[in-house]
Amino acid sequence: MEKTAQRDSSTELEALQTDLSTKTGRGVNFIVAGVILWSAFAVLGAFLTNDVVLALAYAFGAGLLFPLSLLVARAMKLDPYAKGNPLGALAGLLGAVQILFIPLMLGATFAVPHVVPWFLAVLVGAHLLPYAWLYNSRAYLFASIGIPVAAGLVGWLLRALVPIAAPSVTAVLLAVTAFMLARENGRSMRRPPP
Repeated sequence: MEKTAQRDSSTELEALQTDLSTKTGRGVNFIVAGVILWSAFAVLGAFLTNDVVLALAYAFGAGLLFPLSLLVARAMKLDPYAKGNPLGALAGLLGAVQILFIPLMLGATFAVPHVVPWFLAVLVGAHLLPYAWLYNSRAYLFASIGIPVAAGLVGWLLRALVPIAAPSVTAVLLAVTAFMLARENGRSMRRPPP
């Protein structure tokens, strides 16, 4: 009886995860918005030579991700809130966790502004890990490991190029993640629901 209840709970959870993935496109709108935002950061890095000004651009520019992702969701005809699915609230909370890093970002902006580009990239990449489970997605696992490692290496090995290299590498890895998510979404559309 207990095993049957566990199996039913597991099946229900899988159904909710599948519904969430279908409604939201596995959050691909956020990843596409991230590609746009990090590409803009790379362009800014080429023109802004003052570390503090560039760091402030990152700190305030990062706030554009959510509204930009809503525009992308609308264009892609996705439901970013997954209305009617309780896991939609969990997805939102996982994204909102980034807000807790604002004091850390502001501290870095004024104490060590030259590290902000790769520092923010590491935070962004690392926060994607729970989405690997939530969406049953290898793309998010790739991004959650790849972005922090790549951004960290840029920060440590290519210090003079950080303003351009860190956001460029992040944008490329997010683009690869978006491609992987598109493939995952395509496969799940062909698979019958659990």
